[in-house]
Amino acid sequence: MPGGVLKGAHFMPPNPLYIDHAEECYLFDIDGNRYVDFANHHTAAILGHSPAAVTEALHAQVERGIAFGAPTTLEREIAEELTNRLPSVEKVRYTNSGTEASLNAARVARAVTEKPLIAKFEGAYHGSNDAVEFSTTPPTEASGSTEAPNTTATYKGMPEGGENNVVILPYNDRESVELILRQHKDRMAAVFFDGRPGWYDMPVDFARFLRKITEELGILLIFDEVISFRSSYSGYQGFAGVEPDLTVLGKIVGGGLPVGALGGKASIMDILDNSGTPTGLYHSGTFAGNHFTLAAGLATLRALTPDVYAHLERLSTHLKENLQVVLTDAGVPFQLFAQGSTVRVYFSDKPVRSNRDAAEADGEMWSRLVLGLLTSGYYARDGMGFILSNPMTEEHMDGLAETVGKVLSGMDS
Repeated sequence: MPGGVLKGAHFMPPNPLYIDHAEECYLFDIDGNRYVDFANHHTAAILGHSPAAVTEALHAQVERGIAFGAPTTLEREIAEELTNRLPSVEKVRYTNSGTEASLNAARVARAVTEKPLIAKFEGAYHGSNDAVEFSTTPPTEASGSTEAPNTTATYKGMPEGGENNVVILPYNDRESVELILRQHKDRMAAVFFDGRPGWYDMPVDFARFLRKITEELGILLIFDEVISFRSSYSGYQGFAGVEPDLTVLGKIVGGGLPVGALGGKASIMDILDNSGTPTGLYHSGTFAGNHFTLAAGLATLRALTPDVYAHLERLSTHLKENLQVVLTDAGVPFQLFAQGSTVRVYFSDKPVRSNRDAAEADGEMWSRLVLGLLTSGYYARDGMGFILSNPMTEEHMDGLAETVGKVLSGMDS
């Protein structure tokens, strides 16, 4: 296997941590060490590991068969659950990943509007696909001005000329965003937006501004809620009070299994309805919406009650308050954010409102902190902050904050 692991998600390469099993909010490696999991399967394990409701739902599906290749009643049940939670979503399609969902969102937007351009924000990641994987981690020398960022391919192997179909917007800069969108409005199909709650210093008013300007210009607004759906009962859009035209989902809506979903207004989603006259756009997938994923996702969503979200919000507030004290005592420059079940620390003396601000933070210090936490029984990931799950308690928050203080005090100045 290239890199020695099945996928590219290393932890401190070339020495990834090999896990034997997990339960509640703990990981156990093959050497028998236990870690409090503050990564939570790339933010996907919001209920912790193997919650009873999900494992029971999966066991029930095993008795019914492995795969059917035909619809099940679970499709209706989980679609109803999502449309009840998200007022902007009237119809839903399932995919195998958030990447597939974002790819299809771009196709739907272009097909419905008959316009070629997609806009996204610099530093935002919307999946590993050629439609939107531009300027996610642009090198400084190629990124252009902060007001009008260049469009750069994130990796080698992207189709030649693909950058001509994507326009890059700057986070937290209303004047520049409006200027760019007005410039391209006649050819702009949609704007992809990830509100990044708990990641940046970005007021929800920015999302409301974005909704207003896209409506005025006749541009579709697509919310990427693959991660931010964990921020509240109705996702970031519920928290912000904004109804996008399309929503891309993943992670927690599959209960820990591979998943993606695309939802939105019926007038837009119906271009995927080929039950009558062909629409010119087709979506399918052998494993998309398989009954194991739907069962796990439905059990997860039903278990994610408003009380659970309130519990997670209390924990994140508690952790933020503790970290504020610990980081201040350590005498290091820092920026600290929390929203829902995400808490993020940057070692920087400047506000973090965009990917460029984040890139200027001391990444080496964060990596050293993460390694120090690992040796003390706390598992976190580079670039993700601290991700909370329902089985956690205030004691876990206290333990993490105390250990952060100890690790920082042991670092060389």
